[in-house]
Amino acid sequence: MKKIWAVVAVVVVAGALILFGLSGGKNVATTNEGSVSQSSLYAALKVTPEGKQTFANLVIKKVLSKDYAKDVDQKAIDTQFNKAKKQYGESFESTLAQSGMTTASYKDNLYLSALEKAAYTANQKYSDKKLKATYKAYTPNVSISVIKTDSEDAAKAVITDLNDGKKFATEAKAKSTDDATKADGGKMAAFDSTATATTVAPAVMKAAFALKKGEYSKTPVKVAGTTDATTGTTTTDSYYVIKVNSKTAKKSFAQLKTKMKGILVDQKLATDTTAMAAFIGDQLNKAKVNITDKDLKSALVSYTEAANTSSQAIASSESAAKKSSSAKSSSTSSSKSSSTSSSKSSSTSSSKSSSTINNSSSSSSAKK
Repeated sequence: MKKIWAVVAVVVVAGALILFGLSGGKNVATTNEGSVSQSSLYAALKVTPEGKQTFANLVIKKVLSKDYAKDVDQKAIDTQFNKAKKQYGESFESTLAQSGMTTASYKDNLYLSALEKAAYTANQKYSDKKLKATYKAYTPNVSISVIKTDSEDAAKAVITDLNDGKKFATEAKAKSTDDATKADGGKMAAFDSTATATTVAPAVMKAAFALKKGEYSKTPVKVAGTTDATTGTTTTDSYYVIKVNSKTAKKSFAQLKTKMKGILVDQKLATDTTAMAAFIGDQLNKAKVNITDKDLKSALVSYTEAANTSSQAIASSESAAKKSSSAKSSSTSSSKSSSTSSSKSSSTSSSKSSSTINNSSSSSSAKK
């Protein structure tokens, strides 16, 4: 999965910046033609994109660690690391090396990502109304087994076999076209309603959530074929038979409130690609970071500019909201004034009419 390598591969540069940037003229290599000093190596590395990003990472880690290191879930980092290691097997380290990383540096990058997210999450505020709405829409883990087929008729034949008493795992091993699960009787890793479409097809998820423990789908579940926008690779329609192995009971809102906040944070970061950079930039501004090396002055610009853009957008939004509120208030006031004026006019007219009637009545009585 390419996604796990979406961290910055800057190990060698990081080591150089830390070890050489703070020292004087010691040599890192000597030749008959001359030597290479630590300071010259540092000077060469710090102006590279990798060097600048390494410097930025070091500063960000320093700024965020004081208040948010305690919120980092090290167990979750270890789980993520071990999952990637298991996925790549014997090629894990060589795959890392191709990206310029080692196992140690990969863990460091996972930690920095976790630290940034912990800091961001701690600074987000959501109303109970929004959290409860998220809770209502949330479905906890479900464990399922699947039998994937290439046609609706093939899926119907499997369902007929199951109705006749054949075991699901046996059918999966014999007839499923899903190489990732058939050997294990069709069993998939458990997932909840936050699972992405790349983890489990939405149609499969919907069908699984509708079934009870021990039930299997009585009609084939169609998963439409897709076309990869980048590679142009296409897949044909598939038809699944799904069995629910177990379903996790949904805990109370109070017990899942923190998780609901995490879900909202994930949704925000997934849809707003500048949110994290803007947050980090804001934290850097608050920390009053002062870069003394002119070659590294631009290393944090992407973060601070994102923060400034975000601040301007918020200010503009608040200004528009105030103007709208002021306009509504003015309109309401005008409406009330008009209503009052109309009421007074009506009252005056009614008073005049009443006076005329009374005068007419008095005149009539006098004539009598």
